[in-house]
Amino acid sequence: MKRSAAIAILLAACSQQNQQPTNNTGQPVEQADANGVAPAAIANESTPPPVSAQPDEATNASVPPPPHVDPNAPPPADEKSALGAARRLQEYCDAVATKRYRDAYSYWGDGGKRSGLTFEQFRASFAKYGAYDCHIGKPGDSEGAAGSIYITVPLQVTGALTKGGGFVLEGPITMRRVNDVDGSSAEQRRWHIESSGLKPRP
Repeated sequence: MKRSAAIAILLAACSQQNQQPTNNTGQPVEQADANGVAPAAIANESTPPPVSAQPDEATNASVPPPPHVDPNAPPPADEKSALGAARRLQEYCDAVATKRYRDAYSYWGDGGKRSGLTFEQFRASFAKYGAYDCHIGKPGDSEGAAGSIYITVPLQVTGALTKGGGFVLEGPITMRRVNDVDGSSAEQRRWHIESSGLKPRP
């Protein structure tokens, strides 16, 4: 009898260990649920996938940014100043540096014709530059003539050539804008590049 009783107690203990817990509906649940903690697998399924921090615009990195200035927008109040001329020259340099050659061409007077080049020639002239960085000096005094204002701005350009090696260009840039005369357009009253004295330096 003692041996039979011991066997019965052992079988009962094993049955309790193998019994799976159930919820209020009698359905079996994971052991972690019974302890009030969601299983790892369930937690991972309920967690939404991480959202990429990289904006969609990054996929369009090859698309050039818009022009700095709308040609039809009125010139700013300080457009007549030497600072305004230097700022426009910096915008031109930014356009070249970012390979927005159509914009850069428009910063030359007379719709780009003051560069002495067609747009195709103008664009081709920058093919040898892999990097183009401008350093603008202090603008000179303004001079007036024939209804226009002229300011000379010292410019140094440094960078890298596509075939390797660096380069240095230095020289004066003459900026011109039409004075506020009757019949002049907003575009004519902006500073444009009239001429360039950039030359290679050792």
